[in-house]
Amino acid sequence: MMTFKGWILAATALATTALTATLPDAAMAQDGEKLRFVVVSHIGSNDPNMNWLTMAMEEFGKKYPDVEAEYISTNNYSIQEHVRLLEQAIATRPDGIAVPIVSPDAFEGPLRRAIESGIPVVAFNIADGRPEGERIPYVTYVGGDELLTGRKLGEYALSQVEAGVVPAPTRVVCASHDSAHEGLKKRCAGMREVMEASGAKFDELFIGAEPATARNTLQSYLSANTDTNYIFTVAGWSAPWAWGVANEMGLSPDVDMEGVTVLTVDEGPVSIEGVRQGHVLATNSQGFWLQGYAPLEWLYWNVKHGYAPQQDILTGPIIITKENADKWSDLVRSVFGEEAYNQQNTW
Repeated sequence: MMTFKGWILAATALATTALTATLPDAAMAQDGEKLRFVVVSHIGSNDPNMNWLTMAMEEFGKKYPDVEAEYISTNNYSIQEHVRLLEQAIATRPDGIAVPIVSPDAFEGPLRRAIESGIPVVAFNIADGRPEGERIPYVTYVGGDELLTGRKLGEYALSQVEAGVVPAPTRVVCASHDSAHEGLKKRCAGMREVMEASGAKFDELFIGAEPATARNTLQSYLSANTDTNYIFTVAGWSAPWAWGVANEMGLSPDVDMEGVTVLTVDEGPVSIEGVRQGHVLATNSQGFWLQGYAPLEWLYWNVKHGYAPQQDILTGPIIITKENADKWSDLVRSVFGEEAYNQQNTW
């Protein structure tokens, strides 16, 4: 298996694409002053994915010591708080901003004002999904395609139906904890496309982010829709809630030809262990390390050299299944550490 260091080097090479050859060997600022980039994120320290971003930013700092990169987030997330943090960051006049476009409507005003004032913006993790002429005019987007995430997970599920691993879907529910999150909506939409095309019924269900409320909501839905046999949780940490409710209801939620099949997202410990233990059919990686590194590098190239890519940069999805979950477990343990990995495995 590739070592973590080797994976990081390979990821860095992917992020730099063909432009690395045009950069000088030493990337120190000619004027001796540091640039300051600010990452304004919805991913706080209570989200395991922050580990990827933190490590990537540390690696960026080693290669570009003439940049000071600051990460701002909150564990008590709301769209309003995210906008407040964004406006606060813009007021400090950084040399560049990296931000997920959680809500294009809410972020458009502040970001357009920042861009018009000369601050370049790179979107990461969540894009503005509107057509190019209508979307926020950021330099580029770096991240997964969440519509594609839903599609590819759905297509993998159907391939396992053909292989006789899981039953054909009759009704699929997409369980979301944030009704305003554009990325989560797209995950549901991608899954809907595939599952409805196969003949299955499809529902979106807002369950919230509080465990007891989410469980009660799921239980009520499954009781009222007894033909449901697939649950797609658009956050990895809610997969055990869905599995637990289905298990308590006697719906046989493990990966087999009976009962309910669970699908989820992301390469966190809970998602990977769900796959390894046979509770979850599949999950995905959206290339979080690259999402921490590449936006900062594109900001640097844009500010220092005037570079801008010709299209968005996709870092995922990569489908994680029983066949490759052990390798992902080794990789994620090397990032999170054994103790943190086991703490976040809530199965």
